[in-house]
Amino acid sequence: MNKRRGFTLIEVLVAMTILAVGASALVSSSGASAFRSGKLREREVGRWVATNHLNTLQALPTWPDLGTKNTEVEMVKQTWYIRTRTKAEQLDLRRMDIEVRLNPDAEGYIYSVAGFAGNPQHRF
Repeated sequence: MNKRRGFTLIEVLVAMTILAVGASALVSSSGASAFRSGKLREREVGRWVATNHLNTLQALPTWPDLGTKNTEVEMVKQTWYIRTRTKAEQLDLRRMDIEVRLNPDAEGYIYSVAGFAGNPQHRF
């Protein structure tokens, strides 16, 4: 009796199907990971822009202007749009809400931060 050893055509097709499904899942996962990585980088740079702007306003020798002000800043080869809303609070404080965008007309923002500035006459 001559027994041949090997795989049947069905077994080979099943193995190839399993490999194809695994490979497509790996490609899909790596694409999603690259997208998330880009968004995370964008958010981190937005945080830097927002905190830099807040620190600049807090260090001014005068009060920040009340109302809404839009400014632009260049960081990591991109133009960032900053919307600052300043309002007077109690106890010689001004509250500043800062929102950072990559598109000046966007409704949503990439990062936002809130901070306060004290009366400049009382600073050391």
